[in-house]
Amino acid sequence: MDEISIRPFQENDRETLAAFRLSEQQQVYSSLPTDVVDDAVDDPDRVPCVVLNGEGTIIGFFVLHKHYQHEGYDTPHEVVYIRSLSIDEKLQGRGYGTQVAMRLPIYIQENFSNFDHLYLVVDAENTAAWNLYERAGFTHTATKEDGPIGKERLYYLDLDSKYVHNIKLGRDDAVQLPAIKIDIIRNQKETIGEIKGKVNGAELRITHLHVKAEERERGVASSAMRQIATFLRRDMPEIKQLTILTDDAAGWHKLFEKGGFVMMEDEGGQQKFVKYVNY
Repeated sequence: MDEISIRPFQENDRETLAAFRLSEQQQVYSSLPTDVVDDAVDDPDRVPCVVLNGEGTIIGFFVLHKHYQHEGYDTPHEVVYIRSLSIDEKLQGRGYGTQVAMRLPIYIQENFSNFDHLYLVVDAENTAAWNLYERAGFTHTATKEDGPIGKERLYYLDLDSKYVHNIKLGRDDAVQLPAIKIDIIRNQKETIGEIKGKVNGAELRITHLHVKAEERERGVASSAMRQIATFLRRDMPEIKQLTILTDDAAGWHKLFEKGGFVMMEDEGGQQKFVKYVNY
């Protein structure tokens, strides 16, 4: 599939956006572009953006809202929110949503360099959407029980981190339980790293994380750590908890914490990091 690109909205995009369609169910979660684009154009803190496929066709839309404060959450002033993100119904089911979620961190880093924090709010029932965002590196930071359409989840992304949009995880079926090996794959074909561990009941204890030397400065390891919970929910739903033990907490804690792990107590002289897969 052709890779997508993102750019700011232009006035000559209006005709295409007028033909943009969302189902009634999807409009519960997101607005049509024509319902929000004028307010965004008139507001200096809002930047409407379009998503194009490789043929230059507009397939998606969203608004980046600087300094926005969503009701019920206390977030920093130097924040950007993603709002009204959607893919045209006619072009759904082709993987565009995944591509957009993976591209967003890099696009915003390149175009909003003065901002350190990125947030979005997702309806808690929209599981497909928040799985996409978690794979892209967003961390679930809060849940609100009484949002405008019910229970909702707040997601955060650190714009100081490195993000890699073209990697995915794949399980090596030649390795038999309780051992497990998960390959880190670039462009759906080249293995550039691996995660090894051992399954004990509902826990996967990671024992080894390796990335090729020439890839280590690009953020591959941290991107893989951010994706692993989403991968396990889909491929190994019996796993409820990830655990890592390390002797070198000072050198590793930043990587694990950016991947959503929480530093726990010492265990046998090693620092313990935990991430819950289902929550």
